[in-house]
Amino acid sequence: MANRNRRANAPDVDNTIDLVQVDGLVVAKIIKHCHEEGSSAVDVAQGVLLGLVADTRLEVTNCFPFPKNLDENFDEEDYQMEMMRHLRKVNVDHLHVGWYQSTQQGAFLSTQFLESQFTYQTSIEESVVLIYDPLKTKRGFLHLKAYRLTPQAVALYKDNDFGADAIKTHHLSFESLYQEIRLVIHNSHLVNALLCELSEMVPSYEGSQYLDLGTASVLEKHLRSLTDNVDELLQDTNKFNIYQRQVVKQQQEKQKYVQKRNLENTARQARGEAPLPDEDITKVFKPIPVPPRLEPMVLSAQIAAHCQQVSLFCSQALGKLFLSEALQQPQPSQQTVLKGSSKTA
Repeated sequence: MANRNRRANAPDVDNTIDLVQVDGLVVAKIIKHCHEEGSSAVDVAQGVLLGLVADTRLEVTNCFPFPKNLDENFDEEDYQMEMMRHLRKVNVDHLHVGWYQSTQQGAFLSTQFLESQFTYQTSIEESVVLIYDPLKTKRGFLHLKAYRLTPQAVALYKDNDFGADAIKTHHLSFESLYQEIRLVIHNSHLVNALLCELSEMVPSYEGSQYLDLGTASVLEKHLRSLTDNVDELLQDTNKFNIYQRQVVKQQQEKQKYVQKRNLENTARQARGEAPLPDEDITKVFKPIPVPPRLEPMVLSAQIAAHCQQVSLFCSQALGKLFLSEALQQPQPSQQTVLKGSSKTA
């Protein structure tokens, strides 16, 4: 923990991780936990990642879940410290290197998600977050991704200013809000030998439904989520447009107020009277609060992620359609046989 406290006092957070190596046991634990507690759209399964750092590679060797049913007296930090203390006693890697979370249809981006990752990266410099999607895994595609906040996003959160000017100053956009880190699943040689032996025991027809075209429900869920995010982004855009109109209207009223006071002072000077005392115009016209731009940027990033998933999904579906069409067409040898049989008849 001394090393953790030392990292917390670091002046800047540098992005030093370019590879995340996850043990197969950790992947199995995450899958088991997320399928048990995070398979619905409401429940979210979360847990702690343990491991170590080797140069620019982060090795995740163990994990444990957060308890689901929490009482009022439950202390999350004490629970984590107690779990790591027990793991240390049995000679297991106990260094905290990040956290994991389940998601539904890739909809994991939110302000709470970014705040949690910012807290981890400022206290543990090399920390990452693993995102697992149970629904896509059930479809046959293992969806396990590793993400980190970019240095620009970390600097923005440190300043705690999410206005348009602050975002522009940090050169931040929804595309540079977070970045994906390459992830590799690592197994020991004994585990690989066991997997080879188990693969020989599985019947040949099991797991071979590669041309399944009944995937309209998945695409529909993606498009529904995309539509909801676009509607929310449109509402935030309308709020920002209203703010801009209010600012322009206030500037016009300020100019009219200043011109009116100048005319009054000119008339008073012509009558030989003292001019009106100077008045702080900001007290007369209070500044309009700037709406934060973090939420629209998060929505834009989520929309871009949904569009990427839809594009990937549609390309795979089109590939299956063309492949199934080619398989259904008769081969040249079959055509000659059919022609010969028709002639003899």
